[in-house]
This record gives sequence, C-alpha cells and structure tokens, in this order.
Amino acid sequence: MTGYLKHFLILLVTVALIALFLRQADLSAVGRELARAHPSGILLALLASVGTFVFRTFRWQYLLLPIGQVPFGPALRATVIGFGANAMLPGRVGEVLRPYLLARKVHLDPTATFATIVLERALDIITLLILFALSVSLLDAGFAVNDGQMLRAVQFGGLIAAAAALGGLGVAFLFAGHAERVGLVTERLTRRLPARVGRLATKVVAAFGQGFAVLRTPAALALAFGWSVAVWLSIGLTTWAMAWAFALPLTFAGTFTVLMFMAVGVSVPTPGAVGAFHESVRLALTSLYAADNDRAVAYAVALHALSFIPVSLATLVFIAREGLTLRRIEDITRTGAPPSGVRHLEGSQAR
Repeated sequence: MTGYLKHFLILLVTVALIALFLRQADLSAVGRELARAHPSGILLALLASVGTFVFRTFRWQYLLLPIGQVPFGPALRATVIGFGANAMLPGRVGEVLRPYLLARKVHLDPTATFATIVLERALDIITLLILFALSVSLLDAGFAVNDGQMLRAVQFGGLIAAAAALGGLGVAFLFAGHAERVGLVTERLTRRLPARVGRLATKVVAAFGQGFAVLRTPAALALAFGWSVAVWLSIGLTTWAMAWAFALPLTFAGTFTVLMFMAVGVSVPTPGAVGAFHESVRLALTSLYAADNDRAVAYAVALHALSFIPVSLATLVFIAREGLTLRRIEDITRTGAPPSGVRHLEGSQAR
C-alpha cells in the first residue's frame, strides 16, 4: 500500500504541475510556435547537448583518477545510461546505476566510484550557484522585471547563493584533505553502535575520502571546478540556442537564472521531470523576461524533448547491446547486484 500511495501521489503532483503549466496556454498558438522554431537553433542546441555529455565524461575521468584510469568509451556509455535511466525510470536510479556499471566494467571500488558521483553533484550545484550569482550581479541577465523589489531580491539571492557555493566548495576541499582525520572521528563516534554498523560507517567514510581524493590540492580543485564550468557553459549554450530558435528575449548570461529555476523544478520527483521541468522554465521566462506565455510553453516543451528524448534513445541502444532491460536495471539498483542471466558490462567488449 505504501508503494501504491507513493506512485499515486507522484501521479497527482505530475498532473497538477501539467495543469498549472497549461492553464493559460492556447494550444493552437503553442503548436504554431513549435512549427516556427528555427532549425539552426535546434541543431546548435542538440550539438551543445552532446558536448555536455562529453564534458561530463572528461570530468568524471578526472575525478576517478585517484581510484584508477578509466577509458573514455566505458565512462561515456555509463554516463549516458545513467542520465537516460533518470529520464525513463522513477527515483533517479541513474545516480546509483552509473557508478555501479562502470565499477564492474573496469574493476573499481563501487563505493569510491559512487563517491565521485556525490562529488559531481556537489560540483554541479556549486558551479551553477556561482554562475547564477555572476549573471544576476555582474553580467547582463536581460531581466524585464517591472517590480524593482523582486529584482533586488533575485540579485540578493544570487549573492547568498555564491557565498553558500564557495562555502560548500571549501567543505569538500577540507574533507578531501583530511579524510583520514574524518575517518578517525567517525570511528570514535560509532563506538557505541553495533560493531557491524561502526565498521560499515568507517568503511563508507574511507571510500568517500578516496572518491574525494582528487581535490586534495588547490590545483586539482581548480581543475575539477574548471571541468564543471565547461559542463555548465555547455548546458547554458543548449538553453540559449533553443531560446534563439524560439526568438525568446533571453541573453546567454540569463540562461543561468532559467537553469536555477529548472534545478529547483526537477527536484520534484515526477517521472522524467514532466510538469516540474516545464512549469519551472515557463515561470522563469514569463516572470523575469516578459516572454509570451504560449511561446514560453512551446520552448519548455521543446527543451524538455531535446534534454530527454535523445539520451533516452541512446540509453536504449546501449543497454540492448549490453543485454540489459529497464526492468533488469531496476533490479540492479534495488538489490545492488544484477539478476541472474544478465550479461554484465565487464563481460562485454568495448564497442
């Protein structure tokens, strides 16, 4: 019953967000906006989206260096499968699946590999917050807000976001540089717990220390951050190119405000971010950039399709070549081990 209730609530939230997204839309006008979209902008957005996965893979290879050398091909396939699984399956299973598949393919420690995903997400949040802060404080974000108080609130939020992001980056750096000390503290704190729990906690902290090891010097931290900037500039280019295709009044700097809205929206656990993605993008464009509502709706639909359909199709191809199915992927992420009969990634040849 708990599982049915959870799925019912997710469905209810999804339907409510879709209704909110479409409540003022003229669907015939939305269709005309989609038909008028400039193909060159869509093509540029698609190429930039592909580039994002390439940059993500390069960054992941770099973060994995303290654990082991990882070839580009397996890392790229695991990255695509992970994001595709997030697009097609509930619960963001791709965050667990991606390190699991790569660890089995190239014989890495699974927990340390998963720690690099946690580090990736931290770097993503920090980088987006900093780019958002720069865009609303120093660059021309192209705001068309009549309410000066609202604009000042957004700019103040950007400064707070930058401070929080830099603080988070400092915490990650300190943890990476003092992982052994954190491990000792963990061991002392867990002495009163059952022995098995204490050993597990200590082991996990040690593995995360290994996964964060790439940040142990300022130069390494700067390089990891540099790769993250490349990732988000590519995402920003995708967002801006699609806005250009729809003739929307969105500057390149302004894309990071839209991406902040989108990041908050997709945290709502709807299937494939349907509804949450769309409404967050529409709200950002209409409230901060005075975009026409029907054009903003069409843009949100097209951007979501570009963000989810190609990676989902590529994922289906990759998992078919590896002898996997979506059901088996769900089993892997639920049990932590592949079901019988699955042809493991480590048994397949790089293609």
